[in-house]
Amino acid sequence: MKLSNIFKSRLKLIGIVLLFVMPVIYAWYLVFFTNFKMHSKGVEHGLLISPIIQIGDFELFEPISREINQLIGKWTLVSFVENKCEKACEFQLYELRQIWLALGKDGNKIQRLSIVKDNNLISSEQIKLSQGQLLLKNDSDLKDRLNNQFKSYPDFESESIYLIDPYGNLMMQYKKGTNPSGIIKDLERLIRISK
Repeated sequence: MKLSNIFKSRLKLIGIVLLFVMPVIYAWYLVFFTNFKMHSKGVEHGLLISPIIQIGDFELFEPISREINQLIGKWTLVSFVENKCEKACEFQLYELRQIWLALGKDGNKIQRLSIVKDNNLISSEQIKLSQGQLLLKNDSDLKDRLNNQFKSYPDFESESIYLIDPYGNLMMQYKKGTNPSGIIKDLERLIRISK
């Protein structure tokens, strides 16, 4: 075998090895030595709250059946009713109900909570239409404490929808106008991952 043939075959072998090794080295360089995709958005549709805010556990009640529930143990979508519940508020309650219904069999892992400043701001008809909407007990101290915990988040907006994880941590905010299908996708992903 000629020396030039041996050299050519070794060069081909080195070329094949480099073809597989170079992308790994390049990826390693990008991740550890550059700001590549440092501020890119993830797959979530809401805003991750960092650091998470510990809300804790407290009792919720379903106003029609008077059934008592706990915050801890389920994913909880939270909305705020600070003024009389009119068109925008009714639409948000309806939207939350539709999100819950769209989850199908996983709907039992989700609960919906409305934090109502005063229970007179929301009518019994609105509660019936929202089907399964939970409220806080009419305890002003509890409502104030909870409001303060939410408002400790610098970007708090009462029109937003918030997500509390099954351990009682406030972890995500969905600003007004967020597409409900994005919220559904996030919830499906979280439920799947948490299994």
